[in-house]
Amino acid sequence: MLNLTVFTLALPLAGFLILGLFGRRLPRALIAWIGCGTILLAFAAAAADFISMLGTAQTSRVADTTFFNWVASGSLRIDFGLLSDPLSAIMLLVVTGVGFLIHVYSIGYMADDPGYWRFFSFLNFFVFAMALLVAADNFLFLLAGWAGVGLASFLLIGFWYTRPSAVAAATKAFVVNVIGDFGLLLAIFLLFKTFGTLGYEAILYGNPASGHSCIAGPFCPAPLAIHPAGATLTAIALLLFVAAAAKSAQLPLHVWLPDAMEGPTPVSALIHAATMVTAGVYLVARAAPLFTAAPGVLPIVGGVAGGTALFAATIACVQTDIKRVLAYSTMSQLGYMFMGEAASGFSTGIFHLTTHAYFKALLFMSAGAVIHALAGEQDMRKMGGLRRKLPTTFWCFVAGGLALAAIFPFAGFWSKDAILGAILERASTTGIGGWYVLYAVGILTAGLTGFYTFRLIFGVFLGQYRGGEIAPHGAEHGPPEPAAAPASRPNGRGREVASRRDPLARVHDVGAAMRWPMLILAVLAVIGGFYGTPFSNWLGDFLAPIAGTSPDVSGGTLALNIALGLAAAILGIALAWLRYGARQASFAPTRNPIVVFFENRYYVDALYDHVIVRPLLWAGRLLRRDLEGVALDGGTRGVGGVVGWSSGVLRALQTGYARNYALAIFLGATLIVVYYVMQR
Repeated sequence: MLNLTVFTLALPLAGFLILGLFGRRLPRALIAWIGCGTILLAFAAAAADFISMLGTAQTSRVADTTFFNWVASGSLRIDFGLLSDPLSAIMLLVVTGVGFLIHVYSIGYMADDPGYWRFFSFLNFFVFAMALLVAADNFLFLLAGWAGVGLASFLLIGFWYTRPSAVAAATKAFVVNVIGDFGLLLAIFLLFKTFGTLGYEAILYGNPASGHSCIAGPFCPAPLAIHPAGATLTAIALLLFVAAAAKSAQLPLHVWLPDAMEGPTPVSALIHAATMVTAGVYLVARAAPLFTAAPGVLPIVGGVAGGTALFAATIACVQTDIKRVLAYSTMSQLGYMFMGEAASGFSTGIFHLTTHAYFKALLFMSAGAVIHALAGEQDMRKMGGLRRKLPTTFWCFVAGGLALAAIFPFAGFWSKDAILGAILERASTTGIGGWYVLYAVGILTAGLTGFYTFRLIFGVFLGQYRGGEIAPHGAEHGPPEPAAAPASRPNGRGREVASRRDPLARVHDVGAAMRWPMLILAVLAVIGGFYGTPFSNWLGDFLAPIAGTSPDVSGGTLALNIALGLAAAILGIALAWLRYGARQASFAPTRNPIVVFFENRYYVDALYDHVIVRPLLWAGRLLRRDLEGVALDGGTRGVGGVVGWSSGVLRALQTGYARNYALAIFLGATLIVVYYVMQR
């Protein structure tokens, strides 16, 4: 079996270095070729690995290649190795495949940006870091990729660094993710202390040659939870989930994700679809044996994930920024993925990860097409009636929206129902009420998903245009121009007549560079779920040697689950149609306390600001003023003043006159004589 993962890493890294060092002097066409070409070749290498894996027996689909020794100190030995197995193969296909489409889309979207070369350099680095995270064969290099993804997100979210809001959002993302990095670091310390190694093979799959007992999982003769102790396993699993929660924006470490919308839209698509936020879902799936054997951790994962899914979906229902609706949607869908993994359906979480990559990247690209057409406008209250001007974008949005809302037979339908089915099966098998509550949360969230998705589509594309005149293209990279007069005005008979000037005269659909990635993803949003249906679950069987088998949902349970999930989604869409589609959409402010509560994001950000941010800033200012300013700086200046005064006194004695020195010697000798006389 092939293992070409080294090329999947090396090619984006080479693109990053070439563009970072020489991009400023290269023509834009060559920058695009290098930026996109390296990712396309990386995708080809990942596809070749995947194809070679299909021709190998299921139990032999693992190739771990060690390239060199990184550290050798006492009992600690860490090699740099790259792992090719079913889980890494699927993840690399998603990262490089969707990443390539986003790169191509960026050619058109960022065409007028002066930092064109820098943008593609950062994108290449992002793909490299994510590929390293996925392909590493030990926890240390997973940590290296984990940190690299955090750095890349900081650079891309703050790409427009002249905007204070972008810099603040990048800093916020970096700081919150460091909390997760710390959790992962502590988990790695515990893993090494317990196992004496950081390699996946010894820790997760119990390689007999390593001398360690198997914990749990499909490679073990039987699930065992005897080594190490249950408390240690629980601590390790919880710390790993802290890292996953920070990277994948789960409660309470979610606050960075909505602000990440300050970056360019291709960055939003990359972060929210194929990379970064999916890293936490991958980590839980990779460490499935640890989570399976750790007592009581998976219910905690399910509770946090269910709370996040519902929390984010309710907030998305009241957002007016087109990208923030999708950002909160991403949080909610990530909650679904963790819910599936919590029900021991690790492969269902990865299944939804893959379909989500298709339709969420498509939705962000479509949103970017709207923003690009409206010269940077992101406020849905200033949109409407764009269907006739942006027909391709509209239909792509509808395809992505139907997949997100989990309508049959779109991709999201199969993956979301697989997750809900796994939870329902777990509830019916164990009889524990908490799993039924989690399933009810999943159904309610499915209805909210249908509502906020089509609230966005109806509000943006149907009805009458509510904004001002559109400035020339390229204004997306700066502040939007002031709104012009309304597009229409009522006449005396209650009818509307068009103004002499069409405010959408400059609006047109996307060009080829942006259109083709959107169309490819639209096709995948329609058919991309057929490899994981309950009738032929190819993906689940493919991932079984690594992630284990998912709960078997069939018969009446399957029918009930499909009916409830589909009914909830259709009901949500119907409510959105009644409120925003059947008549002119209205986003007028409301005093409804529930809506206000959701608009203020449950006041979580305000709570963090008052409890954490402001006290830290106050303490920092106090320490800077009193400790640094008074004690340290004042003390240093005081010592310097004493030395300066004493040196001034001594310098005054150095007159250069011999008579003064003779007098000083005489006085000194006199004092010595007086001292000895008095001693007698």
